[in-house]
Amino acid sequence: MNYKKEEETEQQKFLSACSQYDYDVLTGKLEMTQNDYRRITHLTISLGFIAYTACLLRRYPDIAEQEEQHQEREHEIYLEYLEYYEDESIYEQEEQWVKDFLDQMPKEKRDYFEQLLAENENY
Repeated sequence: MNYKKEEETEQQKFLSACSQYDYDVLTGKLEMTQNDYRRITHLTISLGFIAYTACLLRRYPDIAEQEEQHQEREHEIYLEYLEYYEDESIYEQEEQWVKDFLDQMPKEKRDYFEQLLAENENY
């Protein structure tokens, strides 16, 4: 499958399963915030939707740059404070994003997306 087709397929899959709020953000009905971008890209990466994640990076370059700077700052903090992610509940927040994503969809879709998450959990 060519890259553009893969991007479109991943986008369709994500849009068919995401919440109405995320759908509205991703289709331009609502403005994308930094927190939306962080959450949505965490989900797309967790699902293995790399082509669609790259699409989001291109579509929101200013937010993507801010997010990169934020992650660099967090990493610098982590290097000096190894419990940072745990103490700041970052892992719990990411787990909650995935749980919320799965909980809002019908069971027949949830099974498919749970499988994708399991296949990509090491990435």
